[in-house]
Amino acid sequence: MKSKSSNAVLITCFLAALLEMYDFAIFGFLMPVIHKNYLSFLDKQTATLIGYAFFAVGFVVRPLGSLLFGYIGDTSGRKKALILSVSFMGLASLSLSLLPPYASIGIISCYIIVLVRIVQGISLGGEFSGVIIYAVEHFESKKAGLVGGIVITGCISGVFLATMVGKIVQSPSAYEDSWRFAFLLGFGLSAVGYFVRKKLLETPEFLEISKSKAKVPIIEGIKSHYKECIGTIGVAAANGINFYFILVFLPSYVNKLAGSSIDYFPIITTLVLVFISPIFSYLSDYTGRSKMLGWGLVGTAIWGYFGLQIVATTPSLESSILFFLVHAVIYSMQAGTSNVFIVEVFPVKYRFSCAALCYSLGMGVIGGTSPMIATLIVNNYPSEATNFLSYYMFIIPGLGYLGMKLAQKQCSSRLQGIVKKQLN
Repeated sequence: MKSKSSNAVLITCFLAALLEMYDFAIFGFLMPVIHKNYLSFLDKQTATLIGYAFFAVGFVVRPLGSLLFGYIGDTSGRKKALILSVSFMGLASLSLSLLPPYASIGIISCYIIVLVRIVQGISLGGEFSGVIIYAVEHFESKKAGLVGGIVITGCISGVFLATMVGKIVQSPSAYEDSWRFAFLLGFGLSAVGYFVRKKLLETPEFLEISKSKAKVPIIEGIKSHYKECIGTIGVAAANGINFYFILVFLPSYVNKLAGSSIDYFPIITTLVLVFISPIFSYLSDYTGRSKMLGWGLVGTAIWGYFGLQIVATTPSLESSILFFLVHAVIYSMQAGTSNVFIVEVFPVKYRFSCAALCYSLGMGVIGGTSPMIATLIVNNYPSEATNFLSYYMFIIPGLGYLGMKLAQKQCSSRLQGIVKKQLN
């Protein structure tokens, strides 16, 4: 290991990932509350679409956060970037907990929600990749998969916590404004994250390149590694589709197909990911990152298409559970390894900027907008919606696989060139 405090770093990053992802995800799980308090002037169908648009705003602006925090992380240090990002997220959560309803301040409440989602998106744009980079750079490369898997488990645990808190504060027995506690809890968790990160040390790898830092890392990184950038955007897009589309949009759609009203499908997915993702990530240290990632991408593409068709042709509770359970297991191969893969293909001095931006473009812009796009598909093409959604779930992971192969090829060529130079 690269430092005596590696285990403490890993635990810290796990908790930090959990806290930050909770803050961002709780908004999506409180969508009924958003409808009731801020979109009551719209009909249900339009309100649902606008609600998903609010959710999507945070993802669309993630690349801006990646540019901002990527620059800070590659020039001023990983630690500074992570401290700033958690501060942004905490203030955004506090704002939502205090926001008056539409009945009190009118349409301005919707504008404030958009502004808050922008701040959250900017924060997450640097946070997600930054936490993984920080953790990976404290450990030997042969343990990167295990490290990345544990951090990803922290992120997924944050989503699971958001799921459970969302259900509790929206239960019939909860008092009317208890949903505000969910956002206030996010602020409290971010405050804890802030003080924890203040005690962190800078990563050894960043300290090693501190004298040869790039002036504008993102520009220099894209110029010299544009093929890796294109490839990793595809990998991140597949990750986004298999996470947000499955967790946010698909449960209600599958319930409609099966004629049921089960609301625990997201819990099935998150629980499987929490326990199985780190196992596959750990195994990727031995099988190879790209091989494990490739199995996950191909598997989710095939099952995404055929699994949804099975639910549509044989609608039942059993087929619905089968769909989500099998998808979660296959996606576990991809969830942890994809993030480590994206980090590893870039050199240290461009790593934060390039990895964060590419991840945000794929995961955020393509994955984060998938619930809104899927809603448009269902609203405009109801008779063909299942087929279109099945194609959607097949094509994006398929493109992710091609992107992985492109980035892998370029990364291998670059590393071989470095080895040749060292031998000469």
